[in-house]
Amino acid sequence: MGDREEYTNMNTLLVWPRIPVTYWGAQYSVGLVGKRAAMPPLSVLTVAALCPRDWNMRVVDLNIEELSRSDIEWADLVFVSGMAIQHQSTVEILSRCKQAGVTTVVGGPHATSSPERLEDATHLLLDEAEITLPKFLHDLAEGNPQRIYRADGQKPDVTRTPPPRFDLLKMSAYANMCIQFSRGCPFACEFCDITTLYGKNPRTKTPEQIVGEVQALYDAGFRGEIFLVDDNFIGNKKNVKIMLPKLIDWQREHGYPYWFYTEASINLADDDELLELMGDANFHSVFIGIETPSMESLRETHKYQNIHGDLLSKVHKVQKYGIEVMAGFIVGFDSDTEDIFDRQIEFITAARIPRAMIGPLQAMPNTELWTRLKREGRLRENFQGDTFGFCNFVTRLPAITLVRGYRKVLSTLYSPAGMFGRLYDLFDALDCSRNRTLCRLNLVTQLVWFFPILGGLIQLACADRDRAHYLRFMAWVWRHHRDKLLFAMDRAVAAHHFIRYTSDVMIPRLNRLEEQLQEQECLARLAG
Repeated sequence: MGDREEYTNMNTLLVWPRIPVTYWGAQYSVGLVGKRAAMPPLSVLTVAALCPRDWNMRVVDLNIEELSRSDIEWADLVFVSGMAIQHQSTVEILSRCKQAGVTTVVGGPHATSSPERLEDATHLLLDEAEITLPKFLHDLAEGNPQRIYRADGQKPDVTRTPPPRFDLLKMSAYANMCIQFSRGCPFACEFCDITTLYGKNPRTKTPEQIVGEVQALYDAGFRGEIFLVDDNFIGNKKNVKIMLPKLIDWQREHGYPYWFYTEASINLADDDELLELMGDANFHSVFIGIETPSMESLRETHKYQNIHGDLLSKVHKVQKYGIEVMAGFIVGFDSDTEDIFDRQIEFITAARIPRAMIGPLQAMPNTELWTRLKREGRLRENFQGDTFGFCNFVTRLPAITLVRGYRKVLSTLYSPAGMFGRLYDLFDALDCSRNRTLCRLNLVTQLVWFFPILGGLIQLACADRDRAHYLRFMAWVWRHHRDKLLFAMDRAVAAHHFIRYTSDVMIPRLNRLEEQLQEQECLARLAG
């Protein structure tokens, strides 16, 4: 290849593949508030920040726009990142670029876990980009880029990671923004790939970096919710407690323009100081991997942090600090018995968790679970990335039992009555006298947020088949929890996605799967 000057001012296209409709994507709700996607592709913006500043860069997010032929023809390089659930879209992007003769550079968790599935990629930058991208850029400038780059166990110092290129975004298309404080998790759950990808020693950015990234979003005009995308925000509690006071100071100085939410482990409930700091910083919600009320299944999956103390009491304690608990749940562990479906329903209802992400167990590539099931000869197919898809291995519970039980869980919890029942209980439980998070937002942010959400609620109240539930809930909030009105409006609109996706997609999908399993059983009996 050519000399160094050939690699300055390169036209570089950064593409985020399409995410199919799932519970995670909020696709049924974001359109109601005038947005096109829930949040932007933070990984793509971070890669852009690591590239030479003199390169001409564009971001194309296929969740808000199309990738045109002219976009591809403009580019000298096309960077693609993504997760397993984006596999099909990623393959289509790579095929189009290959046909056009354009060089592609692919990274991210899916490429790192399953590089063999991306045959059309010109170059694969596996592991974390802070390590592998500079190696690629050096070789590219020398005219000798390799196909595969790995970090060989090296983990980058994220205090040296530059701020994401938020300036490349079509910011108005997104409901929320996102930033990252840490990578890695100290726990090693059997089904989780976080420690495989990012290690067991959480690495954190500095308080100055986080405040700088929040300031950048503020300067760009964004107001509203910011998701800290850490897989375990409290994995390094010491550094979190150093960072949060700086974030609190910034929020006070700017009149609280943001609500924050994140992911954390259940031991958050054991730390009152941390709960108070998160409340003071304006964290309104936290996603916690609870997984199951079965102690046997928690031990099976090595989720030992969930065994100590009473899970239900811990959830209630977080809520008492004015912080909503969202949570992940799993059915299909080897230790599960046929009563697990009713136990999940009972726990989630008692825990007052409206947004409970319940899915069959999935074996993700290169996890301990994947390795064990492969050794046992139980793996069925490649991981598709949708944690609400059916198990990709032979389960101990009969498959038809699992399908019927899972359908019962979804149809019960995501019926309008089930969803709004938990919302009523949650809003009664959230204690804003202890933590003013839910009503501490400046007037500008409230107005920016209020009118789109109000518009979404009006659409639901006028046209949705379950409109009576929305009207009753908002009338009740107005009477009893007026200080939580904006948060309640937001949660009612969010509920629409779960209710509609369940009834229109998941229940019919599970009905078809049950029919297929019944046919297989019938054929097996005939063959026997």
